[in-house]
Amino acid sequence: MKQTLTIIIGLLAALGLLNAAEGDKEGKPVKKAVVFYGESLLFQSIDHLSDEHIQHYYDSLKQLPEPPKQLMDQIDLFLSVKTMTQLEIALMMDSLFEKGGNNYALINQINLFISQNDFNEQQPDEFEYTRNTYDYPADLFYNSWNTQKPHPYSPKLCQDDTTTRLKLAGGGLGEMVMPVDKIVVTSLFGYRWERFHRGVDLDLQVWDTVRTMFSGKVRYVGYYGGYGRTVVVRHHNGLETLYAHLHRFKVKVGDDVDAGQLIALGGSSGHSTGSHLHFECRFKGVALNPSQLINFKTGELIDDQVTLKKNKWGYTAIPDGVEYYTVKKGDYLYKIADMYGTTCTQLCEANGIKRNSPLRIGQKIRIL
Repeated sequence: MKQTLTIIIGLLAALGLLNAAEGDKEGKPVKKAVVFYGESLLFQSIDHLSDEHIQHYYDSLKQLPEPPKQLMDQIDLFLSVKTMTQLEIALMMDSLFEKGGNNYALINQINLFISQNDFNEQQPDEFEYTRNTYDYPADLFYNSWNTQKPHPYSPKLCQDDTTTRLKLAGGGLGEMVMPVDKIVVTSLFGYRWERFHRGVDLDLQVWDTVRTMFSGKVRYVGYYGGYGRTVVVRHHNGLETLYAHLHRFKVKVGDDVDAGQLIALGGSSGHSTGSHLHFECRFKGVALNPSQLINFKTGELIDDQVTLKKNKWGYTAIPDGVEYYTVKKGDYLYKIADMYGTTCTQLCEANGIKRNSPLRIGQKIRIL
């Protein structure tokens, strides 16, 4: 485990995803370390590795009576690295580590390539969209502005998504502010009472202040079925947040709001058994687990930047700097907790799940 962690840290540092030192105390440049897993590489010689040389090697393999398909596939993948973003390389390397042994030569070759190239100058700003001026916030993602429904988006809007990077705070976006003063979670995201609960419930009293979490523009204000009185705010980072079971509105559609601004007073409208705030985070209409973005114990974001990975059921939100475990066949919560030296209780709190919550193959479990 420690060896694998060292390799990943070396990779992230080479990519510039960790704050690696640019010089020593005297200001002299420091060479980036290259961390290898074993000694094997895809190519015997690491000099003059131009695309032309690699293609010539690939063609010679193709002419063999029994071409080594796995090696040729790995060469194809190595060539594609030059067109990838930092995020795409990091995610690809993560999947290669998961697959294991036969990929270590490729992993080493990519790691060496990364150390010899300056990706910081080659890659565009992945959060440039947050500074562009559109008619409406994050219009690049949506191309629509529906003020009649809280959830107006077709599944087609996200059907081609794979991974999306979102900046949640800082860099001109401002900071995150919790929607209520006292943070008491009374119901988590996920299945409850044989129905899927697409947000978290936060305790409050009627007339308590409800604030918008991020800056943005109010897209919906109205009474909507079981949600009762509801406000939806679209934010500049592409998220939309929903606030339901309200008592009084304090904003109208089209209002620009700053993070922490009063938007409503709490209540118990709609299908509610008592006063509370039903709070949702959505991206392209798909509900995210707020516990994957927010530490509800501290009232802070887990990280200012997050990767949304599309899966069969929606998106998994992976904050930067957080380790995730992918559930495999035969896994159960205690087994995963024991693997990482933690407890079931801590895993449940970190992932917004219960001890008896069913685990799905491919599900991402955040490790503390």
